[in-house]
Amino acid sequence: MSERYVDSPPAGADAWREVWESDVRYPPRESRYEWLLRPLRRIFRRAGEPDTERQKNFNLALLDVLNDLRRDLATIREDLKRDLAAVQTDARQADEALAIEVRRLRDLIPVSSRRNDALVAALDQKIETVAARLRDITTPLLTTDNRQPTTDFVYRRLEDALRGPVDVTDYVERAKDHQPVLDIGCGRGELLEACSKAGLEARGFDINERSVADLQRRGLNVTLAGIPQCFEGIKHASIGSVVAMHVVEHLPVEHLFALFGQAARVLRTGGLFMIETPNAESIAVSASDFWRDPTHLAPRHPAALTLLAREHGFSIEDIRAIHPLPEGNTIAISDDDPPSLRKTIEVINERIFAPQDLRLILRRS
Repeated sequence: MSERYVDSPPAGADAWREVWESDVRYPPRESRYEWLLRPLRRIFRRAGEPDTERQKNFNLALLDVLNDLRRDLATIREDLKRDLAAVQTDARQADEALAIEVRRLRDLIPVSSRRNDALVAALDQKIETVAARLRDITTPLLTTDNRQPTTDFVYRRLEDALRGPVDVTDYVERAKDHQPVLDIGCGRGELLEACSKAGLEARGFDINERSVADLQRRGLNVTLAGIPQCFEGIKHASIGSVVAMHVVEHLPVEHLFALFGQAARVLRTGGLFMIETPNAESIAVSASDFWRDPTHLAPRHPAALTLLAREHGFSIEDIRAIHPLPEGNTIAISDDDPPSLRKTIEVINERIFAPQDLRLILRRS
């Protein structure tokens, strides 16, 4: 069999396998004694043939081991690639989920703040209710007429239970340049106390004997009187502001007319008549929440109130719905809602879930 030779070192394990299986050799260097060396090489090759065969078998086995190791390394590398891709995917998804959660938490922070404020306000209201009941027990009655004291007790409980914190800031600010102030139906006295702290001259009237006695005990100028008797003795054009917060919905029509007439009489030119009442244009209020108070007679529509105002010589300075319902009461709008659906929801929210109260600021012409 003729011998095979290689010209350069094999590249890679497969090439080395070819070399050992085919018994390929490096070509001998030419010599002038080649005629003698060739037979000698054959003799030595034949003598070392068993060792050469063992070396060949060892080398082939070693190449098989190296090939197996190479395949194992390739498999491990592919597994690592897949694992790394999976980790990157998981990390990306976790990052996206974290971003969504962070946005959700950011959105919840103001909601949580409002809820905390509501809880604090509810707690304050509970404390005030307990304090009011203690004052009811310890405060003597103003009169000894035949009225049932339980009626005043019950109404004060209704007022504490159904009416939350009262924001009187806007009324006090407006009244600073329009004094003195008459608070008609002063109730728990929030406006009177705010006026006192602001240094405003203010006087209140209410028909609840317990409330009046309590406010008088707290040093406020309050008289037990209803409409129109509360205006008796007050001179024409002598008052800067008349305030009626959550009063007109309790009045029969003749007393409502009397309130406007007497306010027009006692206010000086440019004086303010400020009214707050449940918003009759909010269906959720006028059809449901309004009737929780059994002393309410009827929601007073802004159109009726503005008509009465103009008939009695008032100009309309400001009229607006205030105190929005909690967000949870309205229908939510999603970002992916079509424009027609968004418009429909907005109309429903505007009509059904409009703000709870109406504020009407009138100026004496």
